[in-house]
Amino acid sequence: MVNPTPTQQPLGGREDAWSVTAPQASSPSGRHPHTIALIGAGPRALMLIERLTAHHAGAAHGRPSRRAPLELHLIDPHPAGAGRIWRSEQSPLLRLNSTAADVTVFPDASCELGAPAFTGPSLAQWAKDVRNGWITLAVAPDATTAREVDRLQPTDFPSRRLHSLYLSWAFERVLKRAADFGIAIRTHQDTVERVVTAGDRGPEVVHLASGGVLTADAVVYLVGHTDAAPSEESAQLAQASRELGLLYFPPAYTADVDHSALAPGQDVLVRGLGLASIDLMVLLTEGRGGRFEALPGQENLPEEHQGLRYVPSGREPRLLFGSRRGVPYRSKSMQTLGHAPAPLEVFTRERVLAAADAVASGTVASGTGADGSDSGSNSVDPWDFERDAWPLIATELHLTHYRELFAHHAERTRGGWEATRDVIVGTPWDSAALRGHLLAAVPLDVDRFHVAHWDRPLTGLATATRAEVDSLLSAHLRTDLRQHVDQAHTPTLAVWHALLQIHVLLAESPRALWTQRSLEHSIPVVWQSFFSYLASGPPPVRLRQLLALVEAGTVGFVGPDLSVELTRDAKGRPAFRAHSPAVAEPVTASALVDAWLPATNPLTTTNPALADLAQAAGVVGRRIVVEARTGRVLRPEGTPLDARWALGAATSTPDAGAFSRPGVNALPFRSTDRAAGAIFSWLTAASRPTPHLVPSLSTEIS
Repeated sequence: MVNPTPTQQPLGGREDAWSVTAPQASSPSGRHPHTIALIGAGPRALMLIERLTAHHAGAAHGRPSRRAPLELHLIDPHPAGAGRIWRSEQSPLLRLNSTAADVTVFPDASCELGAPAFTGPSLAQWAKDVRNGWITLAVAPDATTAREVDRLQPTDFPSRRLHSLYLSWAFERVLKRAADFGIAIRTHQDTVERVVTAGDRGPEVVHLASGGVLTADAVVYLVGHTDAAPSEESAQLAQASRELGLLYFPPAYTADVDHSALAPGQDVLVRGLGLASIDLMVLLTEGRGGRFEALPGQENLPEEHQGLRYVPSGREPRLLFGSRRGVPYRSKSMQTLGHAPAPLEVFTRERVLAAADAVASGTVASGTGADGSDSGSNSVDPWDFERDAWPLIATELHLTHYRELFAHHAERTRGGWEATRDVIVGTPWDSAALRGHLLAAVPLDVDRFHVAHWDRPLTGLATATRAEVDSLLSAHLRTDLRQHVDQAHTPTLAVWHALLQIHVLLAESPRALWTQRSLEHSIPVVWQSFFSYLASGPPPVRLRQLLALVEAGTVGFVGPDLSVELTRDAKGRPAFRAHSPAVAEPVTASALVDAWLPATNPLTTTNPALADLAQAAGVVGRRIVVEARTGRVLRPEGTPLDARWALGAATSTPDAGAFSRPGVNALPFRSTDRAAGAIFSWLTAASRPTPHLVPSLSTEIS
């Protein structure tokens, strides 16, 4: 646990961490409470409640606030704390793609916040504290999860059930702290249908699916990922499948889908090779009774270095994977750098802010061109992501990889770092000159990094059979594991750190810097896909399991740039036909799974609250438009929508996650803090109409 500083209050962990006295919030007699409705009660709501409590509590050292009392309403049909995605009612086989040490929902001393941080343990520290008896759980976990708590190490990838237990505990602790400061909390296990502003100045009237109605001064949307109406293609595939007797599973959260109709030995086409497809792989193999064993002679090796073999149960279908890239997401890195990550050198905050100022003023500041030089013009256009930002980002990633390689693995390089750095900085990122220099400076292919090749490693592939594709992909997976697990390949981890810094910088960049196309497509789609593929992949063990399944014949690969159509197989039966232009041999199957989450789009979402908000808010690039710093919802014309805030995946700021790593001044904590501060500033700026609660099912926590 992070030790409290004068601007921190401990929250959870050892019992003595509760020794800080929390005064009751004082308020003049007769003052009505400010009321805030939170739509969504998952991890992001937990973080917001902690920040609202801190801002309400006032200055450091526990001085009581002079603000009016505060009342919060949490509305979610799923369990508070964990929410839908992290609820405990899912297979114990499903895991996070972050290690236990890299998961926390509590801010710490590294966070730059506008109010004191109520600190708490990371998931790894929490499990240790439970084992040591310093934390007592209100509800005993199931036997499988209890064993996991007993054995969990900081570098383990926890199950989602264990994470759910951590979130539930954290949620109760945050609510207790809120109650200590006089904040009334009510939870509603319900769904928001719509929100209506009463009159010109409110209050906001929140209509629930149960028929209940409540009113609030402010409403915050924290809905996360939602389901969506089927796309035109999905609707057509579903209808044709029903008519022809085929099986089609549209995009969905994998844990919510019943795949029992997929028969043992049945060929199943799977579109998508991201995290949803990995979950599907697990549920249809281990989840059906198969098991993985260490290869003979490797039983005593560290787990991350063991090769695996798959022992089938006989109940598995045969999974045939394909996607645009044709390869799975890159493995999560397990090395350690041994030094602080290097700051960005080319795509820097200073350059981005200077460019934004130049766009706003209409004049070019020094060094704001895409190549770092003056443009020679007296005016400047908004940045286009591909034209202006991407060359800088690609150069930044090349610098990061080779800087680490030359500094810490110099025996595998030639010619010295300064010469290579000069070529990277002074040569276009995708030029033949750069590629030629890297071939000469770095003899081993496994040590080379080029953004274009890492993004699309199968570019130029032309093979005759799927057996060749399986062999090629198996070799690719072995190399990827080596690059992300072996300590000899720390440049991969350095690139991961740079990607995180770039992602945060894009999230916090002024919207006015970018062209409309960048805001609507390039950043939320192109960049997000690239970032997720390189930085948010599965645990290494999942790729080792995938290799074992290929060897067992349970999994095969179809190729990149996959297309699917309805056809008939060799026996004249209706079938799905999958074809990759890189592979001469097509594949037919009687089942198709689209293994990805439904697109986040407030215009097609099935979440009624989000769909309702989209009627009043601006929507750009399938996202609700919000102020980048505060999450304040904006109207189509760009003015603030009174009393409405939104945070998370459905908004126009790139999603930074609902929890984060400790000790890194993480964006989720800073953005949530800014939102909490903005909400309080707005509430206290003027007298608001007195809200009142119309009776509905609720539980008060005190």
